[in-house]
Amino acid sequence: MAFLTLAVAGSILLATYFVITYIRAYRHLSHIPGPPLAAWTDLWLVRGQLSGQLNFTLLNVNETYGSLARIGSNWVVCSDPNELRRIWGVRSNYKRAYWYRGLRIDPYRDSTFSTLDDTVHDELRSKLLPGYGGKDVDNLHDIIDEQVAGFVKLIEDKYLSVTEKQATALGIKPNHVIVDLARKVQFFTLDVISSLAFGKSFGYLEADADKFGYIKTTESTVPVLMSTAILPWFVDTIQSPRLRWMMPNIRSMVGIGTVMTLAQEAVDARYGEKPVVKRDILGSFVAHGLSRDDAEGEAVVQIIAGSDTSATAIRSTLLFLITNPHAYIRLQQEIDNGIRAGRISSPITDTEARQFPYLQAVIREGLRMWPPATGLLPKVSKTDDEICGYRIPAGTSVAWAPWPVMRNKDIFGVDADLFRPDRWMDISTEQYKLMDSTVMLDFGGGSRYECLGKNIAMIELNKAYVELLRRFDIVLVDPAHPWKSFNAAFFIQSDMNVRITRRTEAAFEN
Repeated sequence: MAFLTLAVAGSILLATYFVITYIRAYRHLSHIPGPPLAAWTDLWLVRGQLSGQLNFTLLNVNETYGSLARIGSNWVVCSDPNELRRIWGVRSNYKRAYWYRGLRIDPYRDSTFSTLDDTVHDELRSKLLPGYGGKDVDNLHDIIDEQVAGFVKLIEDKYLSVTEKQATALGIKPNHVIVDLARKVQFFTLDVISSLAFGKSFGYLEADADKFGYIKTTESTVPVLMSTAILPWFVDTIQSPRLRWMMPNIRSMVGIGTVMTLAQEAVDARYGEKPVVKRDILGSFVAHGLSRDDAEGEAVVQIIAGSDTSATAIRSTLLFLITNPHAYIRLQQEIDNGIRAGRISSPITDTEARQFPYLQAVIREGLRMWPPATGLLPKVSKTDDEICGYRIPAGTSVAWAPWPVMRNKDIFGVDADLFRPDRWMDISTEQYKLMDSTVMLDFGGGSRYECLGKNIAMIELNKAYVELLRRFDIVLVDPAHPWKSFNAAFFIQSDMNVRITRRTEAAFEN
């Protein structure tokens, strides 16, 4: 009887503890509006992340509750660009929140993307910047050009449709080839980043297949990884060295494990008794004193972070172009005129691309309409702060919501929900700079955490659209269902089924 009484008393005490804990957590940010359920449990945010629609969910939250809203027991989301610049600033009191710890590729070791120690981050970043910036990399542009050529060749060899008119002129039979452009774009970006990172491409374009099962593996694991990162107690559990014996070995996983093995082999060759010396990104890491373990970790991060975001930017911008005849035709005309005037090489150089205003408008409008990286990226301050007029207690995770940021009507106009590259044309220098600095927030622009691969990504974008649209016409097979797109901080996209035909010489004669 005494045991039963103690058990009941213990249960009551435990229940009371949880009730008090939940009430205290609720009151912590009760003065900030937001979805009612989000104030009581982080599972609201976890569910949103797992839904694949968190980008749109947070857009709705900010539209409903304002530019600052509560989305968890200790979470708020901000969509004010000026506040975000202040929070992310180099001299800001804000630091990375614990969420970043959940993004470790190796559960027991940090990279520049997961470390919470600013001193470690800044030291690593200083050693990585020369390589990512291209200063230490021979033939950076030639390497990218080689993969662009491989992308074009894959389309020409296997995925060109022939219209009846073209078939008649060539004396062949017409055909109708459907290609999932989303996958082919990802093959291209994986080969670009692997060529730059390891000095040799993975060969996805040549194989025209997910060679290592890498894409399949990351698409199944990233959504879970991003969701568990929201729960600090869960991160602590799965990363505990004491529980290492019961956790799966990531190096044995198909796909990501293969990439880690390839990274290890590449790094071993650079740090061995007779080290291979190359002026590529990995060679730059070595030259600037990066340790063997750090070099291996950063090489893997390059592949994961660099390929998916660039692929999303190319896919989404192409989709917006295909479904917007005015923008599509205007960009093709700018390309055609540039070719006639001898201002476009084959392939176009990065320097040349920067001189074409409508191309640059399309690139920025594509990044604005569909930001390729949508992670919560929360920051915390050790002291209380005020954001958008609300008091923010110290230790609160302040996330951002790229969708409402990029659709800010005060910055981009009343039609900010529309894909309209023309908004970037014939405007004042001040307005262009304001719009551009806002779009570049998706790269962490202007902050100490700015994306290291931004330079490489912009070179890819400068080349990809020109080299595709100068040669091909692309149409969607089913405009009512243009693709499958799942938001998991990075985007998982497939079934972007299109028909591609070769442009005729007449396209250059008008």
